[in-house]
Amino acid sequence: MLIILYGDISNKSNWKQQRMIDGGSTCGYREYARNFGHIIYMCPQTIKHDWEHVILKPKNVIKFINKFPDAIVWSVKHSPKKDNEILSKIKNKKVYYSCNAKNCYNQFVDVSLVDTPKRVKKNAKIFFKGKSSEYWLPSDKKEYDYILIGTRGDKNEAYFINKLTTLIKDKRKIIWVGGKKFKKRVKPTHHEITYTGFIGQDEVRDIIPKAKVGILFTELKVEGFPQSFLELTISGVPTIYNENAPVNKFYFHKDNCILSNKKSLIKNAEKLLKNGNSEKCRKTAIEHYSIQKSYDRILKCLK
Repeated sequence: MLIILYGDISNKSNWKQQRMIDGGSTCGYREYARNFGHIIYMCPQTIKHDWEHVILKPKNVIKFINKFPDAIVWSVKHSPKKDNEILSKIKNKKVYYSCNAKNCYNQFVDVSLVDTPKRVKKNAKIFFKGKSSEYWLPSDKKEYDYILIGTRGDKNEAYFINKLTTLIKDKRKIIWVGGKKFKKRVKPTHHEITYTGFIGQDEVRDIIPKAKVGILFTELKVEGFPQSFLELTISGVPTIYNENAPVNKFYFHKDNCILSNKKSLIKNAEKLLKNGNSEKCRKTAIEHYSIQKSYDRILKCLK
Protein backbone atom coordinates (compact mmCIF):
# COMPACT_ATOMS: atom_id res chain seq x y z
CA MET A 1 0.00 0.00 0.00
CA LEU A 2 1.04 3.58 -0.66
CA ILE A 3 0.61 6.62 1.62
CA ILE A 4 1.31 9.96 -0.09
CA LEU A 5 2.21 12.98 2.05
CA TYR A 6 1.42 15.93 -0.19
CA GLY A 7 2.76 19.43 0.33
CA ASP A 8 3.74 21.24 3.51
CA ILE A 9 2.43 21.39 7.08
CA SER A 10 0.31 24.51 7.61
CA ASN A 11 -2.74 25.83 9.43
CA LYS A 12 -3.85 27.67 6.28
CA SER A 13 -5.69 26.16 3.33
CA ASN A 14 -3.71 25.88 0.09
CA TRP A 15 -5.73 27.05 -2.93
CA LYS A 16 -3.57 25.14 -5.42
CA GLN A 17 -4.08 21.89 -3.53
CA GLN A 18 -7.81 22.54 -3.31
CA ARG A 19 -7.98 23.16 -7.03
CA MET A 20 -6.36 19.77 -7.66
CA ILE A 21 -8.68 18.09 -5.15
CA ASP A 22 -11.70 19.61 -6.91
CA GLY A 23 -10.44 18.53 -10.34
CA GLY A 24 -9.70 22.08 -11.41
CA SER A 25 -6.18 21.14 -12.50
CA THR A 26 -4.34 17.92 -13.22
CA CYS A 27 -2.42 16.13 -10.48
CA GLY A 28 -0.55 12.92 -11.20
CA TYR A 29 -0.09 12.04 -7.54
CA ARG A 30 -3.79 11.71 -6.76
CA GLU A 31 -4.02 8.96 -9.34
CA TYR A 32 -1.48 6.94 -7.35
CA ALA A 33 -3.47 7.44 -4.14
CA ARG A 34 -6.75 6.52 -5.84
CA ASN A 35 -5.24 3.31 -7.22
CA PHE A 36 -2.87 2.19 -4.50
CA GLY A 37 -3.71 3.68 -1.10
CA HIS A 38 -4.09 7.10 0.53
CA ILE A 39 -3.08 10.73 0.22
CA ILE A 40 -2.71 13.02 3.24
CA TYR A 41 -2.96 16.81 3.10
CA MET A 42 -1.43 18.50 6.14
CA CYS A 43 -3.34 21.77 5.86
CA PRO A 44 -7.10 22.52 5.98
CA GLN A 45 -8.67 21.29 2.72
CA THR A 46 -12.12 20.08 1.70
CA ILE A 47 -12.06 16.43 0.66
CA LYS A 48 -14.68 13.89 -0.43
CA HIS A 49 -13.09 10.46 -1.00
CA ASP A 50 -12.26 7.75 1.51
CA TRP A 51 -8.69 7.53 0.19
CA GLU A 52 -7.90 11.20 0.90
CA HIS A 53 -7.34 12.66 4.36
CA VAL A 54 -6.68 15.96 6.10
CA ILE A 55 -4.40 15.51 9.12
CA LEU A 56 -2.93 18.72 10.48
CA LYS A 57 -0.68 17.60 13.35
CA PRO A 58 2.52 15.70 12.55
CA LYS A 59 2.01 13.36 15.53
CA ASN A 60 -1.38 12.33 14.12
CA VAL A 61 0.12 11.77 10.67
CA ILE A 62 2.65 9.45 12.33
CA LYS A 63 -0.16 7.61 14.15
CA PHE A 64 -1.96 7.06 10.84
CA ILE A 65 1.20 5.78 9.16
CA ASN A 66 1.95 3.46 12.09
CA LYS A 67 -1.32 1.64 11.42
CA PHE A 68 0.27 0.43 8.17
CA PRO A 69 3.87 -0.57 8.99
CA ASP A 70 4.33 -2.24 5.58
CA ALA A 71 3.09 0.78 3.62
CA ILE A 72 5.38 2.83 1.42
CA VAL A 73 5.37 6.51 2.36
CA TRP A 74 5.82 8.88 -0.57
CA SER A 75 6.68 12.49 0.24
CA VAL A 76 5.67 14.88 -2.57
CA LYS A 77 6.92 18.48 -2.63
CA HIS A 78 9.90 19.84 -0.72
CA SER A 79 9.21 20.60 2.94
CA PRO A 80 11.95 20.71 5.63
CA LYS A 81 9.27 20.73 8.35
CA LYS A 82 7.64 17.58 6.98
CA ASP A 83 11.07 15.97 6.62
CA ASN A 84 12.10 16.65 10.19
CA GLU A 85 8.79 16.13 11.98
CA ILE A 86 7.45 13.13 10.08
CA LEU A 87 9.84 11.40 7.68
CA SER A 88 12.72 11.25 10.14
CA LYS A 89 10.46 9.60 12.75
CA ILE A 90 8.85 6.74 10.83
CA LYS A 91 10.29 3.32 9.98
CA ASN A 92 8.42 2.68 6.73
CA LYS A 93 10.12 2.48 3.36
CA LYS A 94 10.15 6.05 2.07
CA VAL A 95 10.39 7.70 -1.35
CA TYR A 96 10.57 11.36 -2.32
CA TYR A 97 9.87 13.43 -5.39
CA SER A 98 9.60 17.14 -6.04
CA CYS A 99 8.75 18.51 -9.47
CA ASN A 100 11.13 21.38 -8.70
CA ALA A 101 14.49 20.35 -10.11
CA LYS A 102 16.29 22.32 -7.40
CA ASN A 103 15.03 19.93 -4.70
CA CYS A 104 15.80 16.48 -6.08
CA TYR A 105 17.04 14.70 -2.96
CA ASN A 106 15.89 13.96 0.57
CA GLN A 107 18.23 12.63 3.23
CA PHE A 108 15.46 10.95 5.26
CA VAL A 109 14.18 8.64 2.51
CA ASP A 110 15.39 5.43 0.93
CA VAL A 111 14.96 6.65 -2.63
CA SER A 112 14.66 10.10 -4.16
CA LEU A 113 12.90 9.72 -7.50
CA VAL A 114 14.23 11.81 -10.38
CA ASP A 115 13.18 11.98 -14.00
CA THR A 116 16.41 12.56 -15.95
CA PRO A 117 19.83 10.86 -15.88
CA LYS A 118 21.62 14.13 -15.09
CA ARG A 119 19.88 14.28 -11.70
CA VAL A 120 21.05 10.87 -10.48
CA LYS A 121 23.31 11.12 -7.43
CA LYS A 122 23.17 10.38 -3.70
CA ASN A 123 20.00 8.28 -3.16
CA ALA A 124 18.38 9.19 -6.48
CA LYS A 125 17.04 6.72 -9.04
CA ILE A 126 15.32 7.33 -12.35
CA PHE A 127 11.64 6.49 -12.59
CA PHE A 128 8.85 7.50 -14.90
CA LYS A 129 5.56 9.08 -13.93
CA GLY A 130 2.40 7.18 -14.78
CA LYS A 131 -1.14 7.88 -15.94
CA SER A 132 -4.32 5.86 -15.70
CA SER A 133 -5.34 4.38 -19.05
CA GLU A 134 -8.89 4.13 -17.69
CA TYR A 135 -9.08 7.92 -17.23
CA TRP A 136 -7.02 9.32 -20.13
CA LEU A 137 -8.93 7.85 -23.06
CA PRO A 138 -8.53 8.03 -26.86
CA SER A 139 -11.06 9.31 -29.39
CA ASP A 140 -11.73 8.68 -33.07
CA LYS A 141 -13.15 12.18 -33.51
CA LYS A 142 -10.26 14.47 -34.46
CA GLU A 143 -11.30 18.14 -34.52
CA TYR A 144 -7.84 19.71 -34.34
CA ASP A 145 -4.55 19.17 -36.14
CA TYR A 146 -2.45 20.43 -33.24
CA ILE A 147 -2.89 20.90 -29.51
CA LEU A 148 -0.69 23.08 -27.32
CA ILE A 149 -0.93 22.97 -23.53
CA GLY A 150 0.46 25.78 -21.40
CA THR A 151 -1.05 28.34 -19.05
CA ARG A 152 2.27 30.13 -18.47
CA GLY A 153 2.69 31.33 -22.02
CA ASP A 154 6.07 29.80 -22.79
CA LYS A 155 7.42 31.75 -25.78
CA ASN A 156 7.69 28.60 -27.89
CA GLU A 157 3.93 28.12 -28.02
CA ALA A 158 3.41 31.42 -29.82
CA TYR A 159 6.58 30.74 -31.80
CA PHE A 160 5.11 27.49 -33.13
CA ILE A 161 1.90 29.13 -34.34
CA ASN A 162 3.71 32.12 -35.86
CA LYS A 163 6.21 29.88 -37.63
CA LEU A 164 3.39 27.64 -38.86
CA THR A 165 1.74 30.74 -40.35
CA THR A 166 4.90 31.56 -42.28
CA LEU A 167 5.75 28.08 -43.54
CA ILE A 168 2.46 26.20 -43.98
CA LYS A 169 -0.07 27.64 -46.42
CA ASP A 170 -2.78 25.00 -45.95
CA LYS A 171 -5.06 25.86 -43.04
CA ARG A 172 -4.46 24.00 -39.79
CA LYS A 173 -6.84 23.82 -36.83
CA ILE A 174 -5.08 24.42 -33.51
CA ILE A 175 -6.26 24.50 -29.91
CA TRP A 176 -4.12 26.09 -27.22
CA VAL A 177 -5.29 24.92 -23.80
CA GLY A 178 -4.56 27.75 -21.37
CA GLY A 179 -3.55 30.16 -24.11
CA LYS A 180 -6.41 32.65 -23.90
CA LYS A 181 -4.45 35.34 -22.07
CA PHE A 182 -1.50 34.98 -24.45
CA LYS A 183 -3.36 35.26 -27.77
CA LYS A 184 -1.87 38.73 -28.41
CA ARG A 185 1.51 37.06 -28.83
CA VAL A 186 0.20 35.32 -31.94
CA LYS A 187 0.49 37.25 -35.19
CA PRO A 188 -2.38 37.44 -37.70
CA THR A 189 -2.76 33.99 -39.23
CA HIS A 190 -4.78 32.03 -41.79
CA HIS A 191 -4.83 29.07 -39.41
CA GLU A 192 -7.87 28.50 -37.18
CA ILE A 193 -6.86 28.95 -33.53
CA THR A 194 -9.00 28.10 -30.51
CA TYR A 195 -7.82 29.45 -27.15
CA THR A 196 -9.07 28.27 -23.76
CA GLY A 197 -8.60 29.70 -20.30
CA PHE A 198 -7.31 27.72 -17.31
CA ILE A 199 -9.67 24.73 -17.36
CA GLY A 200 -10.27 21.71 -15.14
CA GLN A 201 -8.79 18.24 -15.43
CA ASP A 202 -11.93 16.63 -16.88
CA GLU A 203 -12.12 19.29 -19.60
CA VAL A 204 -8.44 18.82 -20.44
CA ARG A 205 -8.99 15.05 -20.65
CA ASP A 206 -11.93 15.52 -23.01
CA ILE A 207 -10.12 17.98 -25.31
CA ILE A 208 -6.75 16.21 -25.66
CA PRO A 209 -7.88 13.19 -27.73
CA LYS A 210 -9.65 15.45 -30.23
CA ALA A 211 -6.23 16.51 -31.56
CA LYS A 212 -3.99 14.63 -33.98
CA VAL A 213 -0.62 15.91 -32.70
CA GLY A 214 0.58 17.49 -29.46
CA ILE A 215 3.18 20.27 -29.32
CA LEU A 216 5.18 20.47 -26.07
CA PHE A 217 8.21 22.51 -26.93
CA THR A 218 8.92 24.07 -23.56
CA GLU A 219 12.42 25.12 -22.55
CA LEU A 220 11.57 25.36 -18.85
CA LYS A 221 13.84 22.76 -17.23
CA VAL A 222 13.34 23.68 -13.58
CA GLU A 223 10.12 21.72 -13.14
CA GLY A 224 11.36 18.50 -14.65
CA PHE A 225 9.39 16.32 -17.00
CA PRO A 226 5.85 17.57 -17.83
CA GLN A 227 2.79 15.53 -16.86
CA SER A 228 1.11 16.80 -20.02
CA PHE A 229 3.39 14.64 -22.20
CA LEU A 230 2.02 11.55 -20.48
CA GLU A 231 -1.55 12.82 -20.70
CA LEU A 232 -1.24 13.51 -24.42
CA THR A 233 0.43 10.29 -25.44
CA ILE A 234 -1.62 7.93 -23.26
CA SER A 235 -4.68 9.57 -24.86
CA GLY A 236 -3.29 8.52 -28.25
CA VAL A 237 -1.88 11.91 -29.30
CA PRO A 238 1.71 11.57 -30.60
CA THR A 239 3.73 14.58 -29.52
CA ILE A 240 6.60 16.82 -30.58
CA TYR A 241 8.98 17.39 -27.67
CA ASN A 242 12.05 19.58 -27.29
CA GLU A 243 15.18 17.42 -27.46
CA ASN A 244 16.95 19.93 -25.17
CA ALA A 245 14.32 19.71 -22.40
CA PRO A 246 14.40 16.99 -19.68
CA VAL A 247 14.66 13.67 -21.53
CA ASN A 248 14.39 10.12 -20.13
CA LYS A 249 14.52 6.91 -22.16
CA PHE A 250 11.39 5.54 -20.45
CA TYR A 251 9.14 8.14 -22.04
CA PHE A 252 10.29 8.44 -25.62
CA HIS A 253 9.62 5.86 -28.30
CA LYS A 254 9.22 5.97 -32.07
CA ASP A 255 5.44 5.53 -31.95
CA ASN A 256 4.61 8.22 -29.40
CA CYS A 257 6.78 11.24 -30.23
CA ILE A 258 9.44 12.99 -32.24
CA LEU A 259 12.26 14.74 -30.41
CA SER A 260 13.01 17.94 -32.26
CA ASN A 261 15.21 21.00 -32.21
CA LYS A 262 13.74 24.42 -32.84
CA LYS A 263 15.03 24.65 -36.40
CA SER A 264 13.15 21.47 -37.39
CA LEU A 265 10.03 22.05 -35.27
CA ILE A 266 7.54 22.73 -38.06
CA LYS A 267 8.98 20.07 -40.38
CA ASN A 268 8.73 17.41 -37.66
CA ALA A 269 5.27 18.55 -36.58
CA GLU A 270 3.97 18.23 -40.14
CA LYS A 271 5.69 14.86 -40.48
CA LEU A 272 3.93 13.60 -37.35
CA LEU A 273 0.64 15.10 -38.54
CA LYS A 274 0.96 13.05 -41.73
CA ASN A 275 2.33 9.81 -40.30
CA GLY A 276 1.33 9.71 -36.62
CA ASN A 277 -0.65 6.69 -35.42
CA SER A 278 -3.00 7.28 -32.49
CA GLU A 279 -3.51 3.60 -31.70
CA LYS A 280 0.21 2.78 -31.67
CA CYS A 281 0.92 5.90 -29.60
CA ARG A 282 -1.51 4.88 -26.86
CA LYS A 283 -0.33 1.25 -26.90
CA THR A 284 3.27 2.39 -26.45
CA ALA A 285 2.29 4.67 -23.56
CA ILE A 286 0.40 1.93 -21.71
CA GLU A 287 3.25 -0.54 -22.22
CA HIS A 288 5.85 1.85 -20.81
CA TYR A 289 4.27 4.26 -18.35
CA SER A 290 0.77 3.33 -17.34
CA ILE A 291 0.03 4.05 -13.68
CA GLN A 292 0.64 0.37 -12.85
CA LYS A 293 3.95 0.27 -14.73
CA SER A 294 5.11 3.38 -12.90
CA TYR A 295 4.10 2.03 -9.49
CA ASP A 296 5.84 -1.28 -10.20
CA ARG A 297 9.00 0.66 -11.00
CA ILE A 298 8.79 2.61 -7.74
CA LEU A 299 8.56 -0.69 -5.86
CA LYS A 300 11.57 -1.98 -7.77
CA CYS A 301 13.59 1.10 -6.80
CA LEU A 302 13.04 0.23 -3.13
CA LYS A 303 14.42 -3.33 -3.38
